[in-house]
Amino acid sequence: MEDCKISIITVCFNCEELIDRTIKSVVDQTYTNIQYILIDGLSSDKTLEIVKNYEEYIDILVSEKDDGIYDAMNKGLERATGDLVYFLNAGDYLHDNDVLRNIAERFSANPDSDILYGDYIYYDAVDEQRCSSYRTGILDLIRRGYCHQTTFAKRSTFTKYGEFNTNYKIYADFDWLLRVLIGSGRSTTYIGIPVVYYLKGGESENQIIANYLEKIKVIQKNMGIRGLLPLGIFFPSIIWRYLIKQMGDNKKLAKIDEVKAKN
Repeated sequence: MEDCKISIITVCFNCEELIDRTIKSVVDQTYTNIQYILIDGLSSDKTLEIVKNYEEYIDILVSEKDDGIYDAMNKGLERATGDLVYFLNAGDYLHDNDVLRNIAERFSANPDSDILYGDYIYYDAVDEQRCSSYRTGILDLIRRGYCHQTTFAKRSTFTKYGEFNTNYKIYADFDWLLRVLIGSGRSTTYIGIPVVYYLKGGESENQIIANYLEKIKVIQKNMGIRGLLPLGIFFPSIIWRYLIKQMGDNKKLAKIDEVKAKN
């Protein structure tokens, strides 16, 4: 029985060295009630040539300019018709050929769950490491974050709580999850199996700090100052950087208002 339809959305841009394995991991699934959507950012390399090798397996292919990864993911959401929605980025690939079958079975056993999530294998050319996505609650989620490549969500949950906020460039998926969990206390189920191989990204220290500053904005927007406590305990220097930046931004705004008042 394959009653649960799963929409898989892959977004990509100039990923000729990565896209084949990602698509193949979907094509090779033993579960067949899949809608596969691929959103390309108008790649100029050989990405689309490779994608066209799998045309018969791709239900929807869009290739056009977008305003970043979350804009592309929203385009996929608009076209999704499955009971569950899953985002598999270029460079990432499903752990084994039975992942989607296992997800469908767990969903059938937990029909009241709005979100199912498992583990991921963090990998690069050198090594790999299995990481648990289990979180004890919202505060643990804030402290440790989450990997959207491990997460299957009901399409109805996206319908109710909206798409990704494209004002965020790094943590729009985290913002979406906080909106859902805080706004409704929706049910989540941890399934304890590896779901995906997740490609490591090479980030400089400056990038990491910039990313954390956005994460702090997301947390404060959804939970207020109290939501920053878990980060403040474990990453106090990041909080200080954020507060200093905020004070600097507030001074700039005050000067702008002062100039406007004079004019």
